[in-house]
Amino acid sequence: MMMDDELDDLFGDRQLGEIPDLPHLSTPPRGLVQRIDDLRTSGCSQKIAWSNTGCIASIANDGCTVILRNLYCDPATGLWNLSDGDDAKAIAQVHSGHTLKHLSWNHNGTDLAVIDTLGNISMSSLLTSVNHSSVSKRCVLGAEDNLSVPVGSMWLNQDRQLLLHGLAAKNPNGQWAFTGSRSKQAGPHNPHVVGEQSNRNKPALVIVTRAGAIRLLYQGPDGARWLDFHADLESISTAEGLLTHATICAETESSMLVATYSISKRIRTHRVGVDWSAQSFVIDHLRTIVDCSPTNNTLDASGLPTGLPHPEPQLYHLELLSPAPAPDLRKKEPLPPLLLALFCSAADTDKLPTVAVNHSTFIARWELSNIKPSLHPSFSQLALKKPNGTSPSDLQPEVTFKRLQDVIVNKVVVAVRELHLATTLVLCSSDGSVEFRSRSTLDLLPRDDPDRVSSLAQVGLEFPSGDPCLHAVLSPSACALILLDDKSTAKLKVMQIPQAYSDSILNDGIEAVAEACLMQFNMSCIGYAIYYDDLSALMQNFRKQHLMNRPKEDQDFVHVFLSDMYRILQLNVDYSGDIKIEHYLKNVLHQRTLSMQLSLGYQGEDLHRTLPSKVAFATLQLRWAALTFLMGLKQNPTGTILSAEAEYNRTETVRSFFGIISWTLSLITYIMDELLTLLTEVEEDGPISYDSIEARIQARNTPALALLFVSQSRLLFKYNLLRFRNINGEAMQSRPPNPTWRELRALFARSPVPTQLFEKVIADVETSIRGIYESNQISDAERKDIEKKMLISGSVPPQLWPAIESLLTKTLKSLRGDINRAALYFHDISWIGLSDDKASDRWRKEHRLDIVRKIEVPTRAKVKRCTRCCSVMEDSAPQKGTTGWLVNLWRNCVCGNWWMELDDEGKSGDGVR
Repeated sequence: MMMDDELDDLFGDRQLGEIPDLPHLSTPPRGLVQRIDDLRTSGCSQKIAWSNTGCIASIANDGCTVILRNLYCDPATGLWNLSDGDDAKAIAQVHSGHTLKHLSWNHNGTDLAVIDTLGNISMSSLLTSVNHSSVSKRCVLGAEDNLSVPVGSMWLNQDRQLLLHGLAAKNPNGQWAFTGSRSKQAGPHNPHVVGEQSNRNKPALVIVTRAGAIRLLYQGPDGARWLDFHADLESISTAEGLLTHATICAETESSMLVATYSISKRIRTHRVGVDWSAQSFVIDHLRTIVDCSPTNNTLDASGLPTGLPHPEPQLYHLELLSPAPAPDLRKKEPLPPLLLALFCSAADTDKLPTVAVNHSTFIARWELSNIKPSLHPSFSQLALKKPNGTSPSDLQPEVTFKRLQDVIVNKVVVAVRELHLATTLVLCSSDGSVEFRSRSTLDLLPRDDPDRVSSLAQVGLEFPSGDPCLHAVLSPSACALILLDDKSTAKLKVMQIPQAYSDSILNDGIEAVAEACLMQFNMSCIGYAIYYDDLSALMQNFRKQHLMNRPKEDQDFVHVFLSDMYRILQLNVDYSGDIKIEHYLKNVLHQRTLSMQLSLGYQGEDLHRTLPSKVAFATLQLRWAALTFLMGLKQNPTGTILSAEAEYNRTETVRSFFGIISWTLSLITYIMDELLTLLTEVEEDGPISYDSIEARIQARNTPALALLFVSQSRLLFKYNLLRFRNINGEAMQSRPPNPTWRELRALFARSPVPTQLFEKVIADVETSIRGIYESNQISDAERKDIEKKMLISGSVPPQLWPAIESLLTKTLKSLRGDINRAALYFHDISWIGLSDDKASDRWRKEHRLDIVRKIEVPTRAKVKRCTRCCSVMEDSAPQKGTTGWLVNLWRNCVCGNWWMELDDEGKSGDGVR
């Protein structure tokens, strides 16, 4: 027994036996050590990036190919999936097979910078599809050597304001009160803009190379070429001075902050201004931080045992955060810039137990503040005596660096993301977990009370854990996550409520979740992009997980979201007055809100849309028709078609209207048929009442009555009918009529409902509604509330019952004799997407409607599909004579979202649910 003890002591087994119980000594994911080594050697090593348009670019396992993926709604199930991915072959070709190392999207999400190991940069752009890019130019920065390789990069901001939400709290009357502020994005900005009247700046990319050069690549005024200029940020004379990391952030309207880290383990900081006219930089060195490693106290607190050798923590990520709004939005003084340095000592577990492995991240922090230098009062008197003396007000502010307490994260952080205008930090770790932390303290964000909402993460939503990864990227709204393992296999995760909190959420947290989703939707709508498919996936997951068997709670959740959506956006939906159509069409928030309303009611091809979703669908189609007519007829205010634009083929332009005209005429037929059927059924059952009408509308799931009473759709109907009158009049006066004009006249003649008759229906409804508003002295606020309720529910409220009664008992009865009921009954309306009968279901299964042109897609034709509403468009080159403005309209779906290209079989891959 004694001999065994001596042998144990001789070989150290007694000491080694304690190692498995030590904190943080867990087995890392396969390939983590190599991943940390890649991050340690270069600050440009991002293998996956998620754009603000929804395109997810990642470097394939071979290191030479870029894979493009996206979220999409599966039309078969209505569920959100991740596509299998498409190879961006043009990118691999332009890099000549060199290993790719870094991906970065610009703020608009349309331009992707790809950097390889030799320092070559290619720029590719999304044009018409979210999963297909085209390389616009190859930019070679210097010689193809190790010194020209970028070690840090940043896209310049857009010159626009972004929205930041504060706390939302429920007031005593049960309504949620929101706070928020707008913050202008700091510069510099590319002075060249997209279009003469656009406020969207063209893209510009700043990079810092290993040799200490700073370069600015920007798109020139013609949009076809990428230009650049450069300067030496630092003078490097030895190998110790070569840079491994650089981070850049916007500071003011004309300057940015740059921090670099070199092999000598020093951080140098600079303020860099851009002189666009001189094509040069103005560089001011601020400070060199010699000792930037974690403090001894931090290492002692990490839990590493004493007496065992372990690697020294090494810097593997450097991050500069721009000045940010204060957490208390009432304070005008912003938070100062913040510099973060992440260190890790992860090592190969094959060396255990000789080496103790600490899978922790040490975060060193510095706060940068501007301090105005002060002089003794006697110097002020001296300055007054000398004509050229410097007064205290002339002194430039100095930047001070205050080191804050280091923070330990007991896991390896593989991705850092700033959120909510850099007021929140998100840390993604190698174990697949995601943490939302305060910028000021790096503490985890606290959980909200049921009557207070701050963000999605604080109402109880979190990412499911348990999937180790080497790379991670958050979606634009930070509510979806893509993980990549050592084989570059992608896995999608969407935020959800943990099962442990399910009961509490159902009891008193449904509204809080809806309001948190709404806050994020609002920031997406007003801020950076039209993309919120990730938020739609989250809401669908939440409803499926908690509300599937609770139809009333599910309906309440959707109603709360839609009702407050218009209120928080301060979007006026009352268009019952004399409002120009241009004013309505220019407000893109109408399209974005209708698109979300449409998405919330879509449940796949096998289930019918909800009534609010049908109202949104029809209104979006009417909006599309109005936009098409406005763009096509804008050159001639008298109504003649494109006579002032010689470059357009007039006949083909008129022909491009045919499908839209036919769809709108079929919609009019559908509305009149539904209303006359409703009138007949009610008359057979006895006296007409509001309850009987409403019950039949809900039973038939028909939006016909709502489309007449909602002022938005009524405004669009009036404009489109006016365009019909102009176009039809032109066709009637054409002598001799060519085949296009004859087809157009026949198209109007085939409609069972003359457009003049429907115009009278619209006018009578509008007169009745206006009379109710005036006679009952309904205020503007009450009128807006009525309009909003009709729009989001598809039901006409009791206040407007006199108008409903007048429509059915007076207007329709007087016009019933002017309508051929047989022609109305046999007219095919199965293709417009609003009926729930068997004929319509059969048409949807056997045919495909080009939602843009409103024509049937040939059986074997290749199509593109909208990632959100699942509508399709024939994927073909524009025909000869197709006008440029029409091609521009076709870039996006009617709902405003991006197209995704499908393969020859019409598939996008099974994806990951």
